[in-house]
Amino acid sequence: MTVELGQQTVEVSILVTRTAHYKSPNSENGVGQNNGTNIRTNDRKHAKVYPREARNGILDNKIDYLENKMKMVEGELREPAAIEAVKYLNCGRDELICGSYNFNGNGSFSSAVFGSHRVRKKEKGEKGKTAIVKNVYSKQEQVSLQKNGTSYFEFCAWITMSRSQVDDEQNMLIRQIIENILEKDPGAATLRSETTTLESRIRKLKEYFEDKRYLIVFDDMQDLNFWNVIQYALNQNSSTSSKVIITTRDESVANMIGSDHFVSVYRVEPLSLSDALMLFRHKAFQFEKVEYPELNGLSEEFVEKCNRVPLAILAIASHLATKEKTTTEWRKALIQLGSRLQSNHLLDIVNQVMLESYHDLPSHLRRCILYFGLFPEGYFISCMTLIRLWVAGGLVEEKRDSSEEDTSMEELAKQYLAELVCRCLVHVSKVDFDGRPKTCHVYNLMHKLIARICQEQMFCDQVKMKDKTTPSSSNYSKLDSSDPRGLSIIINSDAAAMKRVKNWKKVRSCFVFDDAKKWLVTEEFFSSFMLLSQLDLSNARLDNLPKQVGNLLNLKYLSLRDTNIKSLPESIGNLERLQTLDLKRTQVHELPKEIKNLVKLCHLLAYFIYNQYSDLDRLQGVKVNEGLKNLTSLQKLSFLDASDGSIIKELEQLKKLRKLGIIKLREVYGDALCKAIENMTHLCSLSIGAMGNDGMLKLESLRNPPSSLQRLYLYGRLEKLPIWIKEIPNLVRLYLKWSSLKEDPLPYLKDLSKLLYLKFYEAYGGDELHFNNGWLKGLKVLHLESLPKLKTIKIAKGAIPYLAELKIGKCQKMVTFPRDIQNLTSLQKLYLYDMQEQFINESRSEDCKIIFNKIPLVEFSNDDHFSTFNNADA
Repeated sequence: MTVELGQQTVEVSILVTRTAHYKSPNSENGVGQNNGTNIRTNDRKHAKVYPREARNGILDNKIDYLENKMKMVEGELREPAAIEAVKYLNCGRDELICGSYNFNGNGSFSSAVFGSHRVRKKEKGEKGKTAIVKNVYSKQEQVSLQKNGTSYFEFCAWITMSRSQVDDEQNMLIRQIIENILEKDPGAATLRSETTTLESRIRKLKEYFEDKRYLIVFDDMQDLNFWNVIQYALNQNSSTSSKVIITTRDESVANMIGSDHFVSVYRVEPLSLSDALMLFRHKAFQFEKVEYPELNGLSEEFVEKCNRVPLAILAIASHLATKEKTTTEWRKALIQLGSRLQSNHLLDIVNQVMLESYHDLPSHLRRCILYFGLFPEGYFISCMTLIRLWVAGGLVEEKRDSSEEDTSMEELAKQYLAELVCRCLVHVSKVDFDGRPKTCHVYNLMHKLIARICQEQMFCDQVKMKDKTTPSSSNYSKLDSSDPRGLSIIINSDAAAMKRVKNWKKVRSCFVFDDAKKWLVTEEFFSSFMLLSQLDLSNARLDNLPKQVGNLLNLKYLSLRDTNIKSLPESIGNLERLQTLDLKRTQVHELPKEIKNLVKLCHLLAYFIYNQYSDLDRLQGVKVNEGLKNLTSLQKLSFLDASDGSIIKELEQLKKLRKLGIIKLREVYGDALCKAIENMTHLCSLSIGAMGNDGMLKLESLRNPPSSLQRLYLYGRLEKLPIWIKEIPNLVRLYLKWSSLKEDPLPYLKDLSKLLYLKFYEAYGGDELHFNNGWLKGLKVLHLESLPKLKTIKIAKGAIPYLAELKIGKCQKMVTFPRDIQNLTSLQKLYLYDMQEQFINESRSEDCKIIFNKIPLVEFSNDDHFSTFNNADA
C-alpha cells in the first residue's frame, strides 16, 4: 500500500523487535543446573533475613517494603516493561532505542533516524513498544503544555486503538481526537458540529490540521481500516513536518504501512544476556537481602526461554518473587510452564504467567483486581477512586486486631493495592510529589485476561452503545442472557438505546465512560436498578438529579463529578448506606438537611473551581446548614463553606476525619476551629481559607496539632507564623498564601526534617530569605512566588541539600540573580518566570551560564518571552 498525501510526508515510527536465540550452557532438558548448593547451605544461617516458614510472612515484608517505597519522592515507579528495564540496567531510556527519539533544545525530534519518513512500530505485544513511545510522547506533551511554551508540536494526542475497528468505533476514535483538540485549543470552534458522520468529522479534522504541526500516536493498531480513513485527515502542508507514530502487534499491518517508501523501520534489539539477567534478578530477588548462587542456572534458563524480552522477563520474575527461593520450587515452576516456554511464543508465556499469578492471589485480591474489568482498556484509574470502590464493594476485610484499631478500611485497601503492585499485576502510572501513587493501570494483556475472567464469572460486563437508532443486538443479547454484577457503559448512547438493556435489576455496579456526557440521564435510568451499590456518572449529561435516586437503598458509592447538577433532592437522605458522595466540580453549593441521615458517609467531596484556577478566592465550597455533627463516620470533608460559623462547633464531633478542607472562615471562629482540630487525632491533610484574600486567620490557640498531620494549606493573613507548625513531626507539604508574614519564616521551619514541599505565595513581606547550613534537610520542592519585597535569597553550602526543583516568580524587587543557587548540588529543575528585565539580562551573563550548565532543566518565561535550557542530554 502506498500512502500519498500530496507533498506532505507525516513522520511515523515503526519499531521491529529482534529476538535472541540462545541456549544456556548451564541447562539441560529445560532445567537449569544447581551449581552452588553447598555455598547456599553454608550461608543460610547468615542469610535468613525474612521468615521463610510461610509465604504470607514474606508477602507482609514485601508490602511494608513497597509502602515505604511509595512514600519516597525518588521512589521507583512501576512503569511499563521497557522503561522499567532501563531503570534497573543503569542506562538512559533514550539509550534503549539508540537515541532515535532524542530531543533538541527546541523540543523537536532529531532527524538522525526519522528523516522525513513515517515510522512504524511492529511485533508482538510483549516487546515494550507502547512503553518506549509513551516515554517519547510524554516528553513532547510536557513541553507543549508548559506555560507560554513554544513546543515543536502545536498539538499532541495519544489514541488507544480498539480491538475491532468497525465504523462506529472509527467514529468514536475520531471523536476522541476532536475532544482532545478542544480541550487544548478552546478556539477550535470549527470542529464543533452537529453533524456526526464519519465523513464530516474527517473533513473538519483535515481543515484544522491544514497549517498545524502535530504529534499523534495510534497505539495498538490491529488492522488497516482506521488508517485508511484517518490518513485523509492528515495535512498536506509540507512545511509543517508533523509526525505520527503507530504501534501494532500485527506484522501484516506493519508490513503494509511499511511498504510505503516514506516509512523507515526501526528494530529494538533484545537485551544482552547480562542485562537480561540483571533485570530478572532485580525483580525476582527485589525483597531479599541475600544472594542465591544455586539459582543462577535456573535464572539463565528462564531468561533465555523469554528470548530476553523485558515484559516476559518481568512477568516470570515477578511471579517467582512470590515463591520460595529454592531449586525445587523454581524447577517446579519451570516444569509447569514448560509447554509454553518450549513453544517459544512469548505472548503465550506472558498470558500463562499472568494467569498463574492471578490464581496465586488470595481470594480477596482476586476480587479486587477484577474491578479493572469495569474500566476500558488502557484506562488510568485514580488510586483513591479504586480504593473507595473496593470498600463500597465489600472487598476489604476489616481486621479485628486491637493493635490496628485505628486503621481505616481505606488504609487496608491501600495495602491491598500495594500487594497487587508488588506482584506486578497492577502498575502505578502517576505519583504525587511525595511518591504517593495517584493513578494506576494494568497492562493491556492483563486487561484482556481480566475481561475474560469477568465474563466467565459474571463479575461484570461492558456494553458498547452505538450512535445508531437501532444498535447492534450482540451486546444487549449477551447482557440479557447473563447475570453480571457489574456493568460498564462504553462510548455514547441515547435514552432509546438504554431501554434495550433489560437485565439491570441485578447489577450492583454501573460506570459510564467516554462520550457518556452526550447521553441524557433520565428518571427511568434510576428506576432500572434494585441492588445497585456503586454508581459513577462522572461527566454524564446530568442537570438535575431525579428523586428516584433515593430508591437505590443499597447505594454505597455515588459519583456525580463533573456534571451540571445544582442541587440534591431530599430523597438523598434515604441512602443510609452511602459511604462516598463525590460532587467535585458540580454546581452544588448547599446540601439538604436530609444529609444528616447519611450516618455511614465516609467521604464528602464537594467543590467548584471558577475559571479553572485553584486559588481559594475562586473556590466554591458546600454549605451544610444542619446535621453535620451526625456524620461521625466522615473521614474526608472538603470543601466546607464556613461562612456561617455555627457549623464549626459541629466539627468537634467528627473525630475520624483524615482530610478537612474549610473555606470562608471568619476570624472570630478561629479559636473554635482550633479546638475541633485538636480532637481529630487521625488528621493527615488540613486546608483552611479565610474570608477573602485579606481575611485574617486566627489559629494561635491550637496547642496540640495532630501528630499525623502531613499536609497543611493556609490561605489568609497570619502576620506571624503559628508556633505550632514547627511542632508537627510528620509534615510533608506546607503551602502559605496571602500570609503577609513580617518575620522570616525559615527559622521556624528549619527543623522540619520530613518536609518535602514548601510554597510561599504572597506569604512574606521581607526583603531577604536566608537558608543556613543544615536547614530543611529533606526538602525536594521550593516555590517562591509573588513575594513583592524580596530582593535576595541566600543559600549557604549544605543548606537544603536534596532540593530538586526551585521556582521563583513575580518577585519584582529581585533584580540580581541569586548566585547561591550553585550551592544546590541536587537541583534538577529551575523555573524563573515574570521577573524584572534587569534580572533576566543579568542571568544571561557568563557566570550564570556556568551555573545553568550544571542544572538539567532551566526555564525562563515572561508574558512575551519563553526560553528553555535543557542540559539533560548534553
